[in-house]
Amino acid sequence: MPEQNNTRIKKQRSANHRTNRKDDILRVAAKLFANKGYHSVSMNNIARNVGLSKTSLYHYFDRKEEILGSIVVATVQKLSEHVEQAILAHQSPDAQLVAFMEAQADFFEKHQSAFQVLLTRTANLRDPSMRDVAVEWRANYQNTIRNIIRDGVNQGLFRAENPDAVVRAVISSVYWLARWYHPFGKQTPTEIAREYAEIYLHGIMLPNTSY
Repeated sequence: MPEQNNTRIKKQRSANHRTNRKDDILRVAAKLFANKGYHSVSMNNIARNVGLSKTSLYHYFDRKEEILGSIVVATVQKLSEHVEQAILAHQSPDAQLVAFMEAQADFFEKHQSAFQVLLTRTANLRDPSMRDVAVEWRANYQNTIRNIIRDGVNQGLFRAENPDAVVRAVISSVYWLARWYHPFGKQTPTEIAREYAEIYLHGIMLPNTSY
């Protein structure tokens, strides 16, 4: 029995080590892809920056596209789950809209390299299985804000003649933030997202004015 327990512990440690190492590879690869461009990064570059030989790297991933696909799928899944969790604490659609946008920005701030890869390199996925999973999670993420807008319209809180246009605007606001945001700026991504939410909810025109 003790020998069986020791064997089980060793296997668990080995599995944990492999998982941690794969996470390290994905984190480093995401940073390289974001900074240098996907096509400019080789398996050698990734191996060297992780501290592995190229041969050892192939024990974890067969090819560079598999690394890219793993980054894209994991990122869009975590993003979808993050925004879903954020809106659970709120009941009204307007509060959920703010929570959704803040959660998007918070996720971007914590995972900037992976987020950049998600935005710019999803089209590089040629593996149908990975691409389909990524598309499914992206649809789930988009449906979260789509349902918020729909509920706001149904409850008479939002005026949206074309709800899909509002969905695109909300999502794009943080997508574009990822392109120009500077980490040493005056505002955090969450503060910027909150300002955007105020604009969407209240507009920029003063009351009793027209155009």
